[in-house]
Amino acid sequence: MAVVDRQGPIADKWTHVADDAPMAAGQSVIVSFARLKNEHNSLFSAAGAVGVEIGGDANLDELEPFLPRLGVVVIRMNTMRDGRLFSLGRLLRDRHKYTADMRAAGDLIPDQVLFLLRCGFTSFEVKDNFPIDSLKRSVAAYTNWYQRAGDRAARVAELRQGSTS
Repeated sequence: MAVVDRQGPIADKWTHVADDAPMAAGQSVIVSFARLKNEHNSLFSAAGAVGVEIGGDANLDELEPFLPRLGVVVIRMNTMRDGRLFSLGRLLRDRHKYTADMRAAGDLIPDQVLFLLRCGFTSFEVKDNFPIDSLKRSVAAYTNWYQRAGDRAARVAELRQGSTS
């Protein structure tokens, strides 16, 4: 799997660690939500940084106490038709005030990336054959927006009035 952002491939400092696997001290790890809930004290004390992977059915209220200490939240979708990914992204940014890296993972297509960015996602875990050129074209396709989103880009109405509030 490769990790990309809006520009293309990026270096990934994070290591996914299975629930039954040991973790090297000082390592930046991504663990399951179940492991985070059960081992949070030891994880935060031993790891260099901690991230969590959740699914579309995650209860964000249960995740909220951990959010200030998490370096990345990975939201995995099982199918590209699963719209919960977009909703969870907006909820994490707007309602739960999560500010660190938020990564979408799963069977993504380039056309979704622009809208995931608008929902507050900052990185994407994609298959090695993911078409980076298509991603870049998709991201560059639109520069002005009619509605407010998680990225807080100025809306067309604000641009017309000369205001960005």
